[in-house]
Amino acid sequence: MNFETAFAHYQAHTATAEETALVERELEKYRLIEDYLAEQELPELPEDAAAAASAETKAVKRRLNRRTRNIVLISTAAVLAVVLLLQLVVSPLLNRRVYTDGLVDGSGYPTFDVGMSALAGLYMPLGDYYGSYAEHSGFMRDTLHLTFYDRTGSNRFHIQTQTGLSLGHIGQLNSGDLHAIGYMYSGFFYDNRNPGRNDVWSGDTGQAALDALPEYMRLTSAVSFHKVLTVDELADIMARHPDVDFLSANVWVDGAYNYDSLHCSLQHMMLAYGDDLEEDYPGMQLQEYKNLTGEDITQHFRAMVQYLADHPEVAKAGPDEPYRYKEMLLNLEEDGLEVLGLWVQGTPDQITALLDEELVRSVGNYDARIQLWT
Repeated sequence: MNFETAFAHYQAHTATAEETALVERELEKYRLIEDYLAEQELPELPEDAAAAASAETKAVKRRLNRRTRNIVLISTAAVLAVVLLLQLVVSPLLNRRVYTDGLVDGSGYPTFDVGMSALAGLYMPLGDYYGSYAEHSGFMRDTLHLTFYDRTGSNRFHIQTQTGLSLGHIGQLNSGDLHAIGYMYSGFFYDNRNPGRNDVWSGDTGQAALDALPEYMRLTSAVSFHKVLTVDELADIMARHPDVDFLSANVWVDGAYNYDSLHCSLQHMMLAYGDDLEEDYPGMQLQEYKNLTGEDITQHFRAMVQYLADHPEVAKAGPDEPYRYKEMLLNLEEDGLEVLGLWVQGTPDQITALLDEELVRSVGNYDARIQLWT
């Protein structure tokens, strides 16, 4: 007879007498075994062993906590050390490669300032670089405060702008702040490189506007030409008008990004950098800016472009990518420098005299101010 079947019937009160007897015999055996086990004294875990086990567990926990705490402290100290290293050592060293108040690399001139003067000479036809200072402004960041001179006289106290410097990378100059001195501003000159794109000329040379102005006014004007000029043709025009102040020529050489924005200053730099710069980059300061020849103009342009090609860390602040200056130098040697327009200053009569030049197409007045000197 199967015990499991009999036990199921026993639980359901349907077991036969034989099944009931079988189940109750087995249950009696279980009670006997249970009583026997109850009478036995099982050994207990010694208190000393339990205490020792507990003490060891606590010791292990303390060692783990101490190790975890040490790891956290070491990790925190390492992070702080890295942050301090970046802030106090790495960042200043990298930034010093770009900007410094003094002389670096054994040169006799401040490399950053010269770079800014070169950018002004190439892209700010109505102004020049006048100085700067740096101010720490955040984590691994300095702010450069730059001053530019306005040759038109519109800004009596010069033009102020800012750019960032972080880990040796300089931000681009703010074109909005420098708009008044022609930075990245286009549309003043007749497009003589692409004459087919121009509308039919009305024939207005600007003569009427000049005639309406009194002679005590000093004008800043944009002079357009009928065709692209060579630097020798420009030098000839300058020689015939010694009373006019020639500020800058709108020029072109392949490699530049935008021909409207590229210029070559025709005035000496506002800051004097000395003989060392003149030796390294002849003609860059244009110390003798009167009686210029075509070669003088080309040499001045070449020196500014060469400087930016040699100092890409400063050139990044300008509108052209640093690699473009090397392209400009190569194309300058092959094709020469093209002159597209001219920025000048003078009285109405002095500017009007330029219209007598066969190559001059028209004059547009950008600014007019009362001249307080003669």
